[in-house]
Amino acid sequence: MKADIPVNENLRLADLYQYNILDTPEEEAFDHLVKLASRICEAPISLISLIDAERQWFKARLGLNETETSRNISFCSHGILNGKIFIVPDATNDERFADNPLVTGDHKIRFYAGVPLTSEAGNNLGMLCVKDTVPRNLTIEQQEALMILGKQVVKQLELRLKNQELERITVAQRRIISIIAHDVRSPLSSIVSLFKLYQDKRIDPDRFNNFLNVSSTQLHSTIALLENLVEWGKIQLQPRSMVPVGLSLKELVDSVFTELTVQASLKENRLVNETSDSVRLDMDENMLRFMLRNLLTNANKFTEKGRITVDGFNFEKKVIIRVIDTGIGMPARMAERLFLSKEKYSRRGTQNESGSGLGLVLIREFVENSGGSIKVQSTEGQGSSFIIELPLQKQ
Repeated sequence: MKADIPVNENLRLADLYQYNILDTPEEEAFDHLVKLASRICEAPISLISLIDAERQWFKARLGLNETETSRNISFCSHGILNGKIFIVPDATNDERFADNPLVTGDHKIRFYAGVPLTSEAGNNLGMLCVKDTVPRNLTIEQQEALMILGKQVVKQLELRLKNQELERITVAQRRIISIIAHDVRSPLSSIVSLFKLYQDKRIDPDRFNNFLNVSSTQLHSTIALLENLVEWGKIQLQPRSMVPVGLSLKELVDSVFTELTVQASLKENRLVNETSDSVRLDMDENMLRFMLRNLLTNANKFTEKGRITVDGFNFEKKVIIRVIDTGIGMPARMAERLFLSKEKYSRRGTQNESGSGLGLVLIREFVENSGGSIKVQSTEGQGSSFIIELPLQKQ
């Protein structure tokens, strides 16, 4: 008999998937637990079985060659329906399993005992189970030991998840330090050196004023970089603080335009919002604002006395966002490789504005984390078009 689907199936699967455990290689900590379960329960087969949507997958196994089986024939899919130990003394005498291929086929399973792997959120992700080819039962002591081992499996899952989170945070911190070391320290050091030359009277006032204008541009670029870095750092270090909400793209574009009006006016660029009123997205507002602000700032950097347009519309099951400028464009080779790697690309703007290339790297990360994609089309001397595809707002 096929097991019923748990009433909390969607939540249960979401909980399972957040552990990033399915289809991962064998790990010693889990292997030791199935060996111990087999030894204590005196059973030739022991498994850590995780119940996916259509299958049961074994994170650790002893006495069985398969790495997964269909959920329809799984003993464990019955076991997750309650929060207690689940025992089948003789499968041939149990109407749920008497004609199960695992019983009637080569495996000849007769005995099954398992305990649910209940997450901290209260969802049964799978089972720690033992099996035998002869009818039998477990002593009270063996049942208690199996329940204790089941809790240890869950603790290993939680520890594994926490270690992944720590590793992710460590990588993010290293990246922030690297960016500060290379992209922030350098322009600030040059400004300090300039003032040192002036204090030592080793540079005449006219040259100092010229350098001061350049330094001012550098400083503005560095401040923009730091703002990007702070926002990205917050999202990287506190990803669960992001709250997807239903957003009107047109309204958000208008809001970002307001922030950038002065910058655009200084370069005599016109900002045009051609976004459809009907376009809505399920995204974190700060993330989408970050992406739009950076793409528009970038467009303004490479455009002078031109037009920068944001065009947004629904297409099939996606939202298409285009940021189009009439600026200087980019070489074909650069456009082809812009989003192919983690490499940062940076060029001087029309007024010699500097940049770090960090903005585009972060935009790509945010788009991909939102289930979307980004590409660029550009013709040197005519302008560029950055095209983002994102999932439609959920109904």
